[in-house]
Amino acid sequence: MVLRPNLNNIGLICSMNIPIVTKEQAQKVDDLAVNHYGIEIIQMMENASRNTAFLAKQILGDVKGKKILILAGKGNNGGDGIVAGRFLHNWGADISIILAEIHGKLTELTKKQLRILKAMDVDIIYPSDIKYEELKGDLIIDGILGYNINRNPAETYAKLIEFANDSGTHILSIDVPSGLDPETGKPYTPCIKAKTTLCLANVKKGCIEGREYSGDIYVADIGLPPELYKMIDLQAERMEGIIKFT
Repeated sequence: MVLRPNLNNIGLICSMNIPIVTKEQAQKVDDLAVNHYGIEIIQMMENASRNTAFLAKQILGDVKGKKILILAGKGNNGGDGIVAGRFLHNWGADISIILAEIHGKLTELTKKQLRILKAMDVDIIYPSDIKYEELKGDLIIDGILGYNINRNPAETYAKLIEFANDSGTHILSIDVPSGLDPETGKPYTPCIKAKTTLCLANVKKGCIEGREYSGDIYVADIGLPPELYKMIDLQAERMEGIIKFT
């Protein structure tokens, strides 16, 4: 018997009480998950990435033989994209990981995830090897920058954002579009203009305020207990899978 991912929750209109968080609250959620509940970053990353891959599959209908470009920064957001690439590769997609940083500047967890894809012979492109005119895909997954952004993206980060926006390809952003202020919704320059954003565990306020850049918003369960939110005076219901937020 073959068990397949259950995508039944994808596309449902959200009537649940899903927390909308500021940047500070998002940081507190992550801190409580790790330091109070003992949920490791790598566990949350695996859950976030699997859900990102599921939503990519929903967007494309089928990923077999489809070309997916994953734009990855040096931190956990990039790690989320890289791990999503592992799932999508396993499901038959043609994956290219395009890195915004050289290997030495990646966080240790992101390096660890990248080593797995190297062993799988997934196509990995470093900044000095990027040929933008040759990058073509059926879907772009944006894992360039996360919610800790505090200035305009520069260098390869900026070039990747500009490339994605100019490509005309469907962009799926992880957690928050790269270059969007997670609280005010104001764009830095440049800023990803996503068609779909998959927020992780909760909705970043900026994704709502900056809907022009976040597009359709979905929320993924990454394994955080709803009781956690009571510790920062927020309410959350139990959720499963991926839910559309309206």
